Amino acid sequence: MGKYNIVTVCKGNACRSPLAHYALEQMLEEHPELDIEVWSCGTRGWGINPRDPQMCEAASDLGITMKGTTQHMHRDDLAKADCIVTFTQQLRNELTQVVPFGHWDRIVLFDELAFGEKTDVEDPRGMSEAVYARVAKHIVEGCRNIVNRWIENPPVHIE
Repeated sequence: MGKYNIVTVCKGNACRSPLAHYALEQMLEEHPELDIEVWSCGTRGWGINPRDPQMCEAASDLGITMKGTTQHMHRDDLAKADCIVTFTQQLRNELTQVVPFGHWDRIVLFDELAFGEKTDVEDPRGMSEAVYARVAKHIVEGCRNIVNRWIENPPVHIE
């Protein structure tokens, strides 16, 4: 059985998806038995750019280190993912135009996976420091919920 692959996807891969990526990755370091690989990407191909500095700061305040640069999504990479986590219904709909039909059931909203609610996570880009802090706290709390659920019921790699 191979590693379980989860990808977090937002628009630019500068705020929400990399925060969830690195929060999950850091939390999963304490649970190597879960054998989960996490990565992130964005739907917008706006080049390779640094992470959003305000989100990096909000993440750091919560003990999460965001690193790297933005990554654009690629159909072949998404097709390898066991779980594709996105942050809004609009992004979910965009992904159905890219991901093969047989993988649509792998696309899930972050809030649905983390909290059991089909709600969107707002995009903090261009908003106040308070919005960044609120979104970051929401994502980190959600990641904690996801990891705790996986400890109880580990996800299984799809062959």
